[in-house]
Amino acid sequence: MEKVNRILLSLLGIWLIFLGVSTLGLASEVNVTSNKMEVMESEGIAVFTGKVQATRGDMKVFSDKLYVYYANQEEKKNVTKVVALGKVVIYKGKWKAYAEKAVYYKDQEKLVLEDNPKVWYDKNLIEGDIVVIYFNEDRSEVLSKNEGRVRAKFYLN
Repeated sequence: MEKVNRILLSLLGIWLIFLGVSTLGLASEVNVTSNKMEVMESEGIAVFTGKVQATRGDMKVFSDKLYVYYANQEEKKNVTKVVALGKVVIYKGKWKAYAEKAVYYKDQEKLVLEDNPKVWYDKNLIEGDIVVIYFNEDRSEVLSKNEGRVRAKFYLN
């Protein structure tokens, strides 16, 4: 189980890096492309729609939609929550994560992957109904709903 937690925390920590919580050698520049962008300044939401691709350094995040929630504080925007919906794929080096929904809660430092989440490192695979990463607590959970099962596939040296 410790190996599962290490794999999940390492991969999903890249989500935090992407959101600017830490730089760890990644470029500070974030590039987002999509078919459409809508900003609702009064609500503190930026919505990217259609073939969304966000890149920071060697990390790439793809989704159908990306909602960035922010608060205006002292002449800058602080991200509070990010929601990626539809065919969410995250790549960084040998890491890959897939889900239909990914939600990052900055104040809780928590990432939730839902709707058929899968996480790979090389050929190693972890999957369940929900993957929750608690970055402040240095722990993670892979959960199943109802009678579902959690699955892990590891290749040993």
